Parts: sequence; structure tokens; C-alpha cells
Amino acid sequence: MINLLRVEFYKLKRFSFGYIALLFMIVIGYLYGDSRLGNNPFPFTANTEVLFVNTVGDTSFAFLIAITAALFMGKDFSSRTICNEIKLGHSRVQILLSRMLVVGMFSAFLHLAYLVSATVGFCVVRGFDASMFCMENAFWLITVLTQLAALTSLVVLITFLTKKVSEAIALSALSIVLCCNILRNFIHIKIYTLSCFCFAQNCKAENLGISFISAVVTMVLFLSIAAVSFQKAEVK
Repeated sequence: MINLLRVEFYKLKRFSFGYIALLFMIVIGYLYGDSRLGNNPFPFTANTEVLFVNTVGDTSFAFLIAITAALFMGKDFSSRTICNEIKLGHSRVQILLSRMLVVGMFSAFLHLAYLVSATVGFCVVRGFDASMFCMENAFWLITVLTQLAALTSLVVLITFLTKKVSEAIALSALSIVLCCNILRNFIHIKIYTLSCFCFAQNCKAENLGISFISAVVTMVLFLSIAAVSFQKAEVK
């Protein structure tokens, strides 16, 4: 497992699209935070707490994270990397989990890059204040990152089911856009708003608790289905 992770992180360093996605998240975050550019979404009295509330649960760019993860993993099927790893004696569960750990961490890194760059843009204009740094917001961020990991596990499931990079990218992007961007405009029932498809929108303890548990259960479910299907699949 350790050797698999080393290989995956090495590949991540050489993954050019990952740098493009990271640059995009940094730029778009800064443009959102800097009220001098484009429309000003924040009132004059806003502080970094207001910025955090408006960015931490933003799923607008979850589709880009999904595309990045699907491309990174899907290429291993087309290049026969996974087939070779199986021949070398690595278990299929370890192969799947190594991908999940790496793309899950990179997905969290992309979202954090968006938050940090938005904060920098905001502070350049209005000055720095520490109002966003509190225990409630820390739990909120952890919950959102767990929900993002659950979304990433859906991309892992799709990629390991299709085993083709183009289909994995298309289906992952479509699924995330539908669930995280389109449906949230029409579905307001509690079971949906507390799911991983709708990042936590406030720091109330009961909402964060349910959202966190829901995300963990969803992630375990998606990864379990992916593991069972991958164990039975023929990999060429």
C-alpha cells in the first residue's frame, strides 16, 4: 500500500491538468474575494466571517474537482497501469484505496486553495481580521471536506465501473453538476440538504453532525460498491 501511494503521489506531481485546476481555483477565488473586481457580493460592513460563510459550502466548482479526479484515475486504465499493478501482486482493494486517498487529498487541497485565495483577495481590499477563525468554523470546514471526500468517492466508483477515461470524465462531471448545482435549486427537503451533494450551509452543531455522518456513510457505501465491482471486473 505504501509503495502504491508513493507512485500515486509521484504521478500527481507530474499531473499537468492538476496544476491547471489549482491555478483556476486560486484565480477564481481571488476574483470572488476582491470586491474591486466584478460584482461586489459583500456588504460594506462584511468581515472574513462573512466571506467564510459564503465560500466554505460553495459547490459551484465541484464539477472541476470531479473532472480532475476522473482524469487522474482514468488514465491508469488506458495506460494499463492498474493491470500491471495487479500482475505485480497488489490487491485490488489496495489499488482502489490508494487512488481514493490521493484524489481525496487533492480534492480537499483544491477546495482549500479556493478558500484561501478568496480570503487573500478579500483582505487585500478590506484588511485582515480574525473573525473567521473559531472552533465552529473549524468543525464546519472539516464537515465540508468530508462531504467533498464523499463526492470524490462517487467519482472513484464511476471511474472503476467504466474503466475508460472519457466516460469517467463525462459521467462524473454530469453527475456532480446535476446533483450539486442543478438539483439544489429545486430540492429543499432535509435529506438532500444534509447530504454530501449539498455542502453544509451553516455551523449549527446538529446540522454538521448529521452532514458529517451522512458523508461518511455515503463514502463507505460508494467505495464498497466500487471494491466489490472491481474485484469481479476483468481488467485489460
